[in-house]
Amino acid sequence: MSAGLLAFLVGLFGMPLVLLGYGRRLRRRPPAVRAAFWGAVAGHCLAGVLAMVFGMIPPEAWTPEERIRGFAGLWSLLVLPVLGGLGGAVLHRRFLRRSILSRVGA
Repeated sequence: MSAGLLAFLVGLFGMPLVLLGYGRRLRRRPPAVRAAFWGAVAGHCLAGVLAMVFGMIPPEAWTPEERIRGFAGLWSLLVLPVLGGLGGAVLHRRFLRRSILSRVGA
């Protein structure tokens, strides 16, 4: 089994299970965790659309030099949710700082 296929299977089956686990009792979790969760969900949805679009390209049109199709089809289901979760947590902290500074009057 290649690394790309393993990443695809973990992204396709493992990532939704991880998100399902983190989504349990989401209201009770801190706001940063909620923002990371929704960022990861958005990343996984985007990755699913990207994988389907690039997966519909007929094999006759593939070339050995194509790297984007391999990433979009295999690795995006694992990488984009992780990046979305990190982005959600970072953006939450940035907006939190702005709201705190605006309340203080700085």
